[in-house]
Amino acid sequence: MSSEIPHLKERLAEAARYALMRRLLPAIRHNLAGTLQPIGMMSAMLERRIKAAAPDMAQLAKNTQALTTLSREAAATSLNLMTWLAPRDNELIAVNSAVEESLGLMATELSFRGFSLDNQATEAVAKLPKGMLRSVFTASLITLTDAVEQPACVVVSVEGGAGDTRLRITIAAAAPNDLAALGNRMPTYRCLQWADVQALADAEGVHIDYAPDFVQLKYAGAGAVISGQ
Repeated sequence: MSSEIPHLKERLAEAARYALMRRLLPAIRHNLAGTLQPIGMMSAMLERRIKAAAPDMAQLAKNTQALTTLSREAAATSLNLMTWLAPRDNELIAVNSAVEESLGLMATELSFRGFSLDNQATEAVAKLPKGMLRSVFTASLITLTDAVEQPACVVVSVEGGAGDTRLRITIAAAAPNDLAALGNRMPTYRCLQWADVQALADAEGVHIDYAPDFVQLKYAGAGAVISGQ
């Protein structure tokens, strides 16, 4: 029986990753559409200018260059978004940029539901595994906010340093009339549970503590480093 436990934990983590990806798909789709929209607008403008009686070739050249730049940026953004669905590695990445990326991905949904964001991790220089930050942190953010029924502020902070980094998400009461009432949640696969977060945390070597108004992620792996060291 004990030999089956590691296998069971792997299956639980796999199921939790699938549930997380299903929750993130609407946000990924929204971000992809936002990336491609400027390309469509620029293409439509170029088409109109090309059909003009006397096209301004110099302006068309500038527009074409701009379209090329937009296409490259869209391709890079799209590839990065796709790595959420199929991670290629588990490299160390800066906590501040990873937190900003996760919050940016969820910002629209959270805003529609009446949440504001207070990212206090912008100066965090520690580097942690990408898998931990994209899975455990994002799943914790979703699970914590799913249980909140009133407008609130989501506060993200980081404490500690190399080898002992603690990432915390706290739900703080919102000031009266600052936020609209929570609307219906975006269509989702299912709500995430703390059991899902725990399965992901176990797979990534993260210790989590949680309560109705906060969750703390503690990573003490040997791979954590301080930027520049």
